[in-house]
Amino acid sequence: MLKRPVNSSNIVGKSLLIVPLLFVFTFLLKACEKGPEGPFFIDDRARLLTKAEQGRIENFHRRLLEDLDIHLQVIVLAEAAEDIDAEAVRLFDAFKIGAATRGARGVLLLIDPKGEQVRLEIGYDLEPIFTDLFTGRVEREQMVPFFQAGRVGPGVEATVELLVAQALGGEQPGELGAGKLLPHLSGGGGAKAPAAIGSGVPEKLPAEEPNRFAPGETPLETLRTYLEVLRDRVKDPDLPLYTPETKEFFRRWQVTDGQQAQELRTLSAALERAEERIEGDFAVVRFSPDERQSPPYLFRRGEGGWQLDFAAMSRLVGFNHLNQWFFRERNHPWMFAFADWQFDVRGFPRQKN
Repeated sequence: MLKRPVNSSNIVGKSLLIVPLLFVFTFLLKACEKGPEGPFFIDDRARLLTKAEQGRIENFHRRLLEDLDIHLQVIVLAEAAEDIDAEAVRLFDAFKIGAATRGARGVLLLIDPKGEQVRLEIGYDLEPIFTDLFTGRVEREQMVPFFQAGRVGPGVEATVELLVAQALGGEQPGELGAGKLLPHLSGGGGAKAPAAIGSGVPEKLPAEEPNRFAPGETPLETLRTYLEVLRDRVKDPDLPLYTPETKEFFRRWQVTDGQQAQELRTLSAALERAEERIEGDFAVVRFSPDERQSPPYLFRRGEGGWQLDFAAMSRLVGFNHLNQWFFRERNHPWMFAFADWQFDVRGFPRQKN
């Protein structure tokens, strides 16, 4: 193959062009390291999230900032971090996470797919609420199982649900950052955990004594038995207190220790105020509409007693960014139980005047 002669003047000219281009490239990199003007809510450098997932997360986090004064930022790294703790603090400052709040009320969820690790970094004013112990438990019991199943987007959303529940029920933060100039918005509070994305779905082991979880003669009796399911962290989808549709639903649905622990706390606190409504083969255990984080439980009469219908609940009951429940639709067999309530156009309940 013939080779073209080398023109030394072209080499010199191209070399002279490379210098300013390198300078511009270096300048842009440094500008990026300072972080964009915010607040921003997601930076998916590894492109793990779909556009739909990004849209839901951004909308969710924007409302958190508006309603709870918490700025939650998700960053997914493209390359493994040498030191994820130091990287979290650096990015926290670079993106000014929490600067848009009335204090240092920022949270960074840093996902490192190649390094197979995650970290929650907590702003100063949220450390009394999101303690290191709490954030470590959230990572292990909620985030990691979703990530192992390769469900990063749902894992982020499920993690935020637990953070919101803790923020709504936890002690109020101090005024450390409010109106003060802090050298850093985070002091290293938070926790990290190993997380191999897509490593495999945790196995749902059968219950050792499934007969312990039989349906009750009343819906309330079944619900009290379900408390034992939550307390013992049982994930067997074929428990007899579930409807056939619910068994199929739970075979596909991701169930984590974190979800069960949170539901156990919420349900245990509200159960003494529960109201039972029965009509034919359908029943509802409901709570006051003022208890917005306590959704109704739906039942159907089955073989042996009243069975929980979580398949119907998943289809009919939704939650907003404050974990407040609403009906996605109101044309279903359980609406008889809410004749003395009224619902707004979005499906949120309130007592009739």
